Amino acid sequence: MVKKLLFLAMPFVLILGLTSNITANAASNVSEEDYSSQTVEAEKKAYKEELSNLTQAEKVAYFERIDQEYNIGEEFSLKDQVFVEMYAKPVGGMSLFATKSISGSKTSNGVTVKVSGSIKDDIQNVINQSFGASNLKTSTTAGASKVTSVKTVVSHNAYGLVGSGGVGKVYSGTLSTSGKNTTLTATKKYTAVVAYASTWCTVTVNHTGGSFTVNPS
Repeated sequence: MVKKLLFLAMPFVLILGLTSNITANAASNVSEEDYSSQTVEAEKKAYKEELSNLTQAEKVAYFERIDQEYNIGEEFSLKDQVFVEMYAKPVGGMSLFATKSISGSKTSNGVTVKVSGSIKDDIQNVINQSFGASNLKTSTTAGASKVTSVKTVVSHNAYGLVGSGGVGKVYSGTLSTSGKNTTLTATKKYTAVVAYASTWCTVTVNHTGGSFTVNPS
C-alpha cells in the first residue's frame, strides 16, 4: 500500500520540482537584468558625485583630455559620457544659438594677461553647425617685456549618438590667434548631427620665467 502511494505521488513531485526550477530560472534572469541596470545607474550616480565640483580649469582639462583620447565616432566610457551630459550643452528643439560673455585674468612672475569678449555656437541638430568668437580681446597688461608668446584658442567639441546607443565625439575644431594684444572675431562652420556641444577658451602664455594658462569663464 505504501509503495503504491509513493508510486502515485512521484509524478506530482516531478511536476512540482520542474515548476520550481522554471520559476527560479525566470526569477534569476529578471534579477540579472535588473542587477545590470541597477549597476549602471549606481555607477552613473557615483560618477556624478565625483565630478560635481570641478573648477573651470578642471572642466577644460577634462574636455581636452576627451578630445585627445577619442577618435571621431568612438564611444565614450560611462564616466566620460556622464561628464559630457553634466557639462556640455544639450541641444534642444530645432536650433540653439548662444553667445556667452567670458572674462578672466592671471598673474605669474610679474606677467599679467587678461581676456574678455564672447564665444558662441549655433547648433541646429541637423547638419549646419557653427562656433566662433566675437571681439575676444587678449591683453598683456603687465610684464610684456618678459613675454615670449601668447596664444588664444577657442575650442569646440560636438557630441552625438555613436556605437550601440552611446555618446561619442562627432566633431572637434578650434579658432586661434597669437600675440600679446589681440582681438579674435571669427566663425567656423561644420556638418554633424549633434546632441551635446561645448565651446571654451584657453590662453597659453610663455614668458622668461615659465608658462601659465588663463581659463576665462
